[in-house]
Amino acid sequence: MIEPLPHPGGTRPARVDDDAVATRRDDLLAHAAGLPGAWAGDKPEWDIPVASVGTRLFLLLIPHTDGRLLANVKLDPEDVVAVRSTYSWVEPGFHQSKRHWASIDLTSPDYRPDTAADMVEDSYRLVLSLLTRRVREAVLLADAAGAPARPTWQW
Repeated sequence: MIEPLPHPGGTRPARVDDDAVATRRDDLLAHAAGLPGAWAGDKPEWDIPVASVGTRLFLLLIPHTDGRLLANVKLDPEDVVAVRSTYSWVEPGFHQSKRHWASIDLTSPDYRPDTAADMVEDSYRLVLSLLTRRVREAVLLADAAGAPARPTWQW
């Protein structure tokens, strides 16, 4: 087994227990699923939980190579810089474009659920705005009619 690299400060940062991480994960997914026209669940080919609206993903829950669970959200580039400099538990997007994606560390003791939920909503709004008008209208109309949301790969 490959040992993770030591933390630059010499000690590993503190982490919360697995139950707290699972609760944080479930809360973010439930919050994402409650947004108009959004779908949340497992993406089969990646074997990770994701949330999407229409044809685009706005939340990915990715295990980091060092064992942490990260929630990737898509934000405006200026917002990515701002949240990374403001919150110690937000870092560049893991396995994503560092310019447009930020990773929320769900294992951090400094994690703030309300702020993380706000970032998920910001990601949703940005991705919704990037859909074509036709798809966006179809998503919102289906949601208003009470139809269940469809995963990204069914569009």
